Amino acid sequence: MSRHDHFSTRAIHIGSEPDPSTGAVVPSLSVATTYKQNGINKLLGGYDYSRSGNPTRTDLESLLTSLETCPSQTIANDARHDASGGESLVFASGSAATAAVAHWVTLSEKECGAGGRDGNGHGGHILAVNDVYGGTARYLARASRPTGLDVTFFNMEKAGEKGIREAIRPDTKLIWLELPTNPLLLVPPVRLISNIVHSLPSDTRPLILIDSTFLSPYYFTPLIPSNGDPPLADITMSSLSKYSSGHSDIILGSLTISPLTNKVRPNVLKGLRFLQNSMGASPSPRDCHLMIRSIKTLSVRMIRHGINALRLSHWLSTKTKLVERVRYPGLESDEALEYTRTLGIPFGGMITFAIKGATAEQAEKFCTELRIPILAESLGGVESLVEVPYGMTHAHLPQDTLKELNITPNLIRFSVGIEDYDDLVEDIEQALEVAVGKGKVNGNGHV
Repeated sequence: MSRHDHFSTRAIHIGSEPDPSTGAVVPSLSVATTYKQNGINKLLGGYDYSRSGNPTRTDLESLLTSLETCPSQTIANDARHDASGGESLVFASGSAATAAVAHWVTLSEKECGAGGRDGNGHGGHILAVNDVYGGTARYLARASRPTGLDVTFFNMEKAGEKGIREAIRPDTKLIWLELPTNPLLLVPPVRLISNIVHSLPSDTRPLILIDSTFLSPYYFTPLIPSNGDPPLADITMSSLSKYSSGHSDIILGSLTISPLTNKVRPNVLKGLRFLQNSMGASPSPRDCHLMIRSIKTLSVRMIRHGINALRLSHWLSTKTKLVERVRYPGLESDEALEYTRTLGIPFGGMITFAIKGATAEQAEKFCTELRIPILAESLGGVESLVEVPYGMTHAHLPQDTLKELNITPNLIRFSVGIEDYDDLVEDIEQALEVAVGKGKVNGNGHV
């Protein structure tokens, strides 16, 4: 018996064992669509058709399960293999994973779904944090309508315990969180929410899903219990296209079910596997193979992303008067994350800030004047990216929602890459000066 290896060691070796027949240190890519059977339903290796399962995808799912659910201090028979009891599912995209979970809420209990409104399927309720990724909001609020799904976008920071309890309905099957949220980088009170949910009857309580895309399992593992408390979540979701890929060249998504939830509610995994196969949301084996390679360097990239973002957010907060509303959940001045014990240390690579008094045209000018960061959607690559949520990722939201969330035309979302910090600061400074001019800020907030 031995303890599990630490994060970086497992990221490199799990799912990447040397090939037993050739000794190759890089596992072979399995591209077959179908597999020989020794008889009717007598499968050689557990695979029959690659939409349902594929050896390369299995390797990636095993790797993700270990990184999401196994603390290094736990004991295993083989230190390089997961023994947690959790399970991961890889999808063709993060949006495909979103669709599968939303559909699972409306799926009948007979088909291992959450049962919808009354157990027979159709309907059901998701309580979602009000500041979510634009694609998530679009799917939950619009694309899921034919399934009868009811979604409430809710400000859980302001609601408090009483408000959250009152918002959970008898047909609430899922609580959808992001940590931090997109694009405002807000931090829902996840421990409070978890405590509330776990105080409800265990067999009927809603499940908690946390989209941890902005952090990756390197910075945040809500499926691992701590200090004797239950896990913060039942399911984690990730757009693997972002930090896990790290190079802006793969589109994949994943869901990981906690060991506790998988043990107590095995139908969750069965239902999601059924939907993954039935909806055709399966990933390309080639993408899975490349993702395994990318995750090998996740820890070293996340450290650099985090250090750059922490330093840049400090500079934006203290060294220039041309911006305001700087948001980075690792700043020492940020009280919202006090309970996570991460103040003053790197906490992901995402920053948001507003250019003080800037018009939409000036915000665009800032983005196009940058020499190093690229004006583009997405995030998490080694290259820095900037975008304006008001006109890009969240442009489809109603105006009253944008106003309520304070997503303004001068708000910038900055995915901080791993370039040299000094080059990034110099570039941001010159772009701000070109966009809004030099000088001190007057009392009206204009330059």
